[in-house]
Amino acid sequence: MANETIKCKRCKNDAKLISASKNFMQMCFYSLVCALVCSIIPAIGSAIAPVFVILAVVLALVSLFMKYKGGAIVQCDKCNARYKITKYEYDEYKKTN
Repeated sequence: MANETIKCKRCKNDAKLISASKNFMQMCFYSLVCALVCSIIPAIGSAIAPVFVILAVVLALVSLFMKYKGGAIVQCDKCNARYKITKYEYDEYKKTN
């Protein structure tokens, strides 16, 4: 789902299609990186790094849930629209393309 586009409902121009599960998986990756960085620092690593690890696990579970339940976010740069589409609408779009 690198650079998928969809027609915007408002202005009918091409808009970016962003997967909800991909967003959560990116946040999971960022929290794991933060946990690794915090674990290097001895003074705060033992207190803060486990919080980031727990957050990463929760975000990974939410990402799996959104993979099957959630849809996607459509973001249009022309008219600055940002709206969600359902999983059904996203699947229909994937079938046609």
